[in-house]
Amino acid sequence: MLSGMKKELPFVDFDLFHRVLVYFKEKLDSENLILSGAELTTFEDLDKYIEFAASLGWFKKIQLQTNGRKLSDKNYLRHLIDCGVNEFFISIQGLEASHDAVTRIPGSFKETMEGIRNLEAYPVYVITNTVLTRLNYHEVTPLFALLSKGALKEIHLWNFFPMESTDTRDLLVSMKDGYELISRVVPLVEKSGKPLVLKNLPECLCFGDLAFLDNSYPVTFIGESYWKAFDENRFGLCRYRDRCRAQECWGLTHAHVEKYGDERDLLKPIL
Repeated sequence: MLSGMKKELPFVDFDLFHRVLVYFKEKLDSENLILSGAELTTFEDLDKYIEFAASLGWFKKIQLQTNGRKLSDKNYLRHLIDCGVNEFFISIQGLEASHDAVTRIPGSFKETMEGIRNLEAYPVYVITNTVLTRLNYHEVTPLFALLSKGALKEIHLWNFFPMESTDTRDLLVSMKDGYELISRVVPLVEKSGKPLVLKNLPECLCFGDLAFLDNSYPVTFIGESYWKAFDENRFGLCRYRDRCRAQECWGLTHAHVEKYGDERDLLKPIL
């Protein structure tokens, strides 16, 4: 979802990182820290940043968001954990061919899966995240069947945000197709006893004893250009918005309504 915007985002040097952490703790009393970027494992000083954050003793969880490729290196993985990472959020965008096409790195799927297997040797919390698009829609069910067999703590499925007012890349999935997919994957994942976390979806389409809608976002320190693009989504569009009591619903984006209509026959107000 960041796409080419990554080149515009400012670099967070160590001094700024220090000041941001102090702000998060003193002003917001933050308990957990998420480290994210384009791909942080390519940043040579990552261990310095992690060690500093862990040394403060402020954060119960220090999460690293990553594509997981470098976790296939057991020595590198051990070093990250020794530095203080105790939660891993790993992006996986389809089965082998589709994932490699999205990452544009042949063999990246195998490296990511090896990294996930390597994590099983450590007492850390492991989450996978898949962003639902037209490119991977037909592979989510077999992918989640595969992921459910591992030692993951959570499996996430996020609906795609185009970060523009029109779906120029033709990646959005209709809510009708999304609901049919949820109907298949919820019982599949629940059999494994793992939570399925859904994000960026209408609240009225989410169900299941171990399926949880989480449309909240953490306090985020990022460049202003991100928020400008984020606002282009123009959230909150829904035929039933004036009468719905949903607590965690973003409605539909402008790009979605432009492409698929308001899908009023599928959505329903929560009363």
